[in-house]
Amino acid sequence: MNIVYECLKLIRPYGILFIGFTPVFGALCNGQFNPISLSILFLIGILGHVFVFVQNDYYDIDVDRHSRYVFQRPLTSGMISKTQARNLFLSAFFLSLALVMVFFFSFRSFFMLFLAFFFMTLYNRYSKRKPGMEYVLGAAVFAYGVFGALTVSDEVSVLAFIIACIGFLQWVFNVGVSANLKDVEFDTKLGIRTTPVVFGVHVIQNTLEKPFIFILYVFCIKLTHITVAFVPFILGETLIMINGFPLPLVCFLLLAAMMLFSTVGILTTSLSKRDTLLRYEGAHEGLAFLIIPVMLMTYLIEHVGIFPTFFMFFLFIAWPLSSLRILFGKTLIPLE
Repeated sequence: MNIVYECLKLIRPYGILFIGFTPVFGALCNGQFNPISLSILFLIGILGHVFVFVQNDYYDIDVDRHSRYVFQRPLTSGMISKTQARNLFLSAFFLSLALVMVFFFSFRSFFMLFLAFFFMTLYNRYSKRKPGMEYVLGAAVFAYGVFGALTVSDEVSVLAFIIACIGFLQWVFNVGVSANLKDVEFDTKLGIRTTPVVFGVHVIQNTLEKPFIFILYVFCIKLTHITVAFVPFILGETLIMINGFPLPLVCFLLLAAMMLFSTVGILTTSLSKRDTLLRYEGAHEGLAFLIIPVMLMTYLIEHVGIFPTFFMFFLFIAWPLSSLRILFGKTLIPLE
């Protein structure tokens, strides 16, 4: 049982829906509503999540051993060997390609999935060596969304393209700002030049000093993210009203406000309150993910039904919280 527990910590099931649903949303927005096809795409998405996170720990093992925050991860603690980890992410890779070959094969879909894995590997290999690598990971998520759309048709709809762009911006922020910001002190000591470090963010007595240019950069990304997510309403691809009540619009604006609030929390929380910082980051990731089904609310209700749509909302909220509770107890604080 201990090895299963360590594998679960390595895989990080609490975030598995984020990448897991990316090809599903791409396919849904390109006209795929068959539950079997969507389930297979979800499995491919889960395998993509396993690949990118296990491979990330595999490449970062020597760096993570020097961190007092993540040295207890399964690989750095020795509970999972490098060979086991390598076998796991390679199995996820080859199984994904096999599923596409059997169920969704076309040259474009196969190429786009392969491109997504290539970008994931590029990010994992060089994220500790070169700044701006979050854009490469964002490109991987974008490719994953387009892959989902291409399993339906060689023509990618405007809505599917926008969904892929939202995924790109979400991961650029989650990694380039949230994940990298909390590690500035550690990265600076090791000479790792992440985006915050390049912008001049540095630590003075447990306080992150952030130049105005970095704060401006952060809010430009976040406002662009929210704006792009709102575009389908403007284009009429989705609607702001349900039975005469603007429920999608109200939920969207509420999520947008909460995302901005959590962004401020990420920027202002002291390093001495790392657990609080991680909670802000986790909340922001969840809110950023929820904004996609909220924007698609009327589209999903029309094409898959009201009960599956609201079950999806329940799943997106309950799964991360329950997974964190099982793995890390009442603190809900992962090894990040």
